[in-house]
Amino acid sequence: MGEYWGAAMTVRHCISGLLTSLLSLCIVGAAAAADLQPMYTKAPPPPPPMYNWTGFYVGVNIGGSWGRQDVSLLTPTVAITNSTHLDGVIGGGQIGYNWQANSPWVFGLEADIQGSGQRGTGAFGLPGITGILVVPASAIAYEDKLEWFGTVRGRVGYAIGDMGRWLPYITGGLAYGQGNINGAGNLGATTVAFSSSNTYVGWTVGAGIEWAFADRWSGKLEYLYMDLGNGPTIPITATSVITAGRMTDNIARVGVNYRF
Repeated sequence: MGEYWGAAMTVRHCISGLLTSLLSLCIVGAAAAADLQPMYTKAPPPPPPMYNWTGFYVGVNIGGSWGRQDVSLLTPTVAITNSTHLDGVIGGGQIGYNWQANSPWVFGLEADIQGSGQRGTGAFGLPGITGILVVPASAIAYEDKLEWFGTVRGRVGYAIGDMGRWLPYITGGLAYGQGNINGAGNLGATTVAFSSSNTYVGWTVGAGIEWAFADRWSGKLEYLYMDLGNGPTIPITATSVITAGRMTDNIARVGVNYRF
């Protein structure tokens, strides 16, 4: 009987130990499973939307311009040519429209009109002739001006930088303007005076960069090369003329635009 009771107690202890081990394994497994569960956190905020350049705009600009035009005196016996520099301050306004789809490329059209302080001066001098026939010396002074000009240009840009707010671009198109050449003096024994206004039509090409520093405001820096074509031919005597050649210009300006 004692042997039976001892064997029963041994079996009981074995079962109890086995149950304790199984319970420990379940607790450890549950803890491990809990550790393996993903940690859910709040999703990061979406990135700010890219700046969109689409829309109409108007603006103002100011800058400097460095032009050049050959002015010649042609007589039956002599031809003299001066390379006249037309430098000065320019300023005006622009209006345009940009279009941007779901890409960094921006396409636009812009027209501007500029008042110009560009002017240059020059003079022609010829020595007199003494002898049987006396011909007085010749001296003619003149002023060459570009009074105003405008352009109508296409623009192609590529938005870069912080939210696409920087827009480097290239541009080109039609250029036109009005100039004036006037002067006075004497050609030999003949007193001369002249003034001629001329409408120029040509082309322009350039590049720039624009920065949208606020939702509706942007600033720009721009360079244009402009070719306005040939100037007028001005008769000053029955046999002599003043001719103005091709007018070219280098323009650098800054501007501010407001977008609608």
